[in-house]
Amino acid sequence: MKKTVVLIGLILLILSIFAVDNRFINVIARIRGVEANRIRVIDQNVMVNNLNQIWFYSLFNAWSPRMETSYLSVNTIEDLDLIGNRHLYICSREPTNTVIEIDSLNQYGKILFPYTITGDKITREGSMLYVADRFKGIDILDIGSGGNRELKSTFSEKWGILDFIAQYPNLYALNDFGLVTVDISELQFPISIGTNYEIINATRLVKNGDIVWIGAQKLLIAINIRDLNNPVLVNQYRFPYDIQDIEVKDNRLFVALGIGGIRILDIRNPSRIDELNWINTGTPALDLALKDDFVLVALGREGWIIYEYR
Repeated sequence: MKKTVVLIGLILLILSIFAVDNRFINVIARIRGVEANRIRVIDQNVMVNNLNQIWFYSLFNAWSPRMETSYLSVNTIEDLDLIGNRHLYICSREPTNTVIEIDSLNQYGKILFPYTITGDKITREGSMLYVADRFKGIDILDIGSGGNRELKSTFSEKWGILDFIAQYPNLYALNDFGLVTVDISELQFPISIGTNYEIINATRLVKNGDIVWIGAQKLLIAINIRDLNNPVLVNQYRFPYDIQDIEVKDNRLFVALGIGGIRILDIRNPSRIDELNWINTGTPALDLALKDDFVLVALGREGWIIYEYR
């Protein structure tokens, strides 16, 4: 009896030290023949792109994604978004960038209406599109259902944006100096309300509750922003490889680490990060996206892959 109690105690101790993942990872589809440096999922649509081309897929059947159409950009693609399932917005540094549909697919596909916008990064919430330009700041556009573009304001106080997300009434951004928070409750008069300039080399961020997770080279940083005027550093976690992308879902943080594959972390307690699982992608994981029980990973010239994680 005493041995049994001791054994149970040891098991509980081990479980308390090492997080246990109750989900399994399976490859369900691998798509080759495209160069996927970035990947995004919006509704049932998957968009992958390299510097000059976009491939558009339907995720109606995740086990066999269907290519719907493809577009070629004359100049470098910086970022992109899909609005209203029909309107494709493409960020480019060149105002006269031309985007054309490729006719060589020889299949019936989706008809999209492409628009080019000058900038480096875009993010969207509802009908509001936020366009960041490293040299002039952030344009706030009301795009309605996708076809219109009404400029609400230009926020030029914080420039050099590297990544940002909009969650009304605030916008959270990384610039050359660190994390900045902007009050966008009055779209015509955005106001800077919080800064943390002690972060360097930061390129990726996501928000989970009161915590903003930031990727800065090999370092994962957790900042509590409950008090927007006084962001507080909660934790730092170092990986062996540079962070390429981070996404969050169900208190799990998914981190793309290039040749290090995908790490899945338990972040329920931000002050104590536990590694739950690791996906060995075999090829450098350059970008990732989440949709329901799927993890989609961009693998560069090796195409992209879908994992079921449930």
